[in-house]
Amino acid sequence: MDIYTKRWQALGFLVAGAFLSPLDYFIVNMALPAIQNVFGASDQQLQLVVAIYGLTYAALIVCGGRMGDIYGCKRIFIWGLYLFLFSSLACAFSPNITVLIVSRFIQGIGASLLAPQVLASIRVLFNSNEQPKAIGLFSAVFGLAAVAGQLLGGVLLMTHWGNLSWEMVFLVNVPVTICCIIGIHFTMDNNGTEKESGIDYKGALLLIIALLLLICPLIFGRGYHWPWWIFAVMMAGAILLNEFFKHEVSAHRLQRPVLIDPTLLYNRQFASCLPIIFLYNFTAGLFISYPYYLQEFLHWDTIDTGFAIIPYGIAFFLGPLLVTRLRLTTNAFIYIGLTLLMGGFLGTALLFYYGQQPFFATHITLFIAGLGHGTMMPVMMRTAIALVPKDKAGQASALVSISMQIGGGTGGAIIGTLFFSLIATVGFPKAFALAIATIALFQTISLFINRRLFELRNNAFNTIDK
Repeated sequence: MDIYTKRWQALGFLVAGAFLSPLDYFIVNMALPAIQNVFGASDQQLQLVVAIYGLTYAALIVCGGRMGDIYGCKRIFIWGLYLFLFSSLACAFSPNITVLIVSRFIQGIGASLLAPQVLASIRVLFNSNEQPKAIGLFSAVFGLAAVAGQLLGGVLLMTHWGNLSWEMVFLVNVPVTICCIIGIHFTMDNNGTEKESGIDYKGALLLIIALLLLICPLIFGRGYHWPWWIFAVMMAGAILLNEFFKHEVSAHRLQRPVLIDPTLLYNRQFASCLPIIFLYNFTAGLFISYPYYLQEFLHWDTIDTGFAIIPYGIAFFLGPLLVTRLRLTTNAFIYIGLTLLMGGFLGTALLFYYGQQPFFATHITLFIAGLGHGTMMPVMMRTAIALVPKDKAGQASALVSISMQIGGGTGGAIIGTLFFSLIATVGFPKAFALAIATIALFQTISLFINRRLFELRNNAFNTIDK
């Protein structure tokens, strides 16, 4: 007997709402040149428009999950939609770049309330036989967002509804959020159960400030010619990050609410997965530098720019589907994924270093890189969650999500800063090539980490055998 007769309709609205979070990341990258022209924004301010959204999303996504447990997934999801709706309007009608950055910060808060409610709702609305299909639909969102964000961004920027151009990449969120608010209201029940639990607001605040102190100097250091105080701010961020961890350990010991379960980090196998997840999300640098290169150097229009990134997005979408059909070991999948990432990005870098225009071979190398990304994402998520007890799977998922979002924010800042810094000295093509090659270089670190992870797994199995 089905208790939730409208569960599939509810899932449609849940997935559509959650789709906005990754979509907004990809679609805004397409509008960066237009935003720069309208506001006269600096390169650093453009990077902050992207980074502030991702970092806020990363720091608060665990709080979003806890709020769903306490107040109910339906209620928090609707709160998130309202925040996303009004912040999107604020972004679209921002009078200056500062207001836009602040509005993106609020938009990140809204996004952090949306995604956690989907998986939690799937566990409640669907039985065990239906859950894999429901989760599969949700997982497809990320690959589709990479494709749709580029294409939709290009179309919206070229359409010019009235006197609007870049504003449309934010206004497109308005009808979607309104439809989702109405749809969720009529198809889903609230399910808050843990009224006695609390939320670690202090931990969330510490994490946000620490991340901003670490990432903002990477973005703004070049504009100030890297003075000593830039490095002092980064050091303060590192100290505050350590304070955050000590706060979490103390809160856990006193059985108070925590943002992350610190005991998970003492699991060396699980902890080794997090930096790999962090580093492969440096691919975010591609989505900042490539559209900018195509529009500002090659003077492509936004639609052609959107089509240029599609090979990567299609492969990113296909990767998870292929992983489910192949019967290989986890270690093999990780090596294949990292090799595809490195080979694809190095190939792309070489093509742009010795040339300027993307052509068929460029599409192939970007497809290879996207396939590596699409292979790594489900394998690393599945591996990380499998390494922890079932009762801590939720917290482990949160740590994986945080690693993904912080990796994207950090990678975007590092790769973007390198790209913009090199333009004046080596020119656009070589600056882009070196930035993309740097993404590949970071993946070599993951190879060494995975070797250590493989050794830890073998040692664990040998211990069990004995």
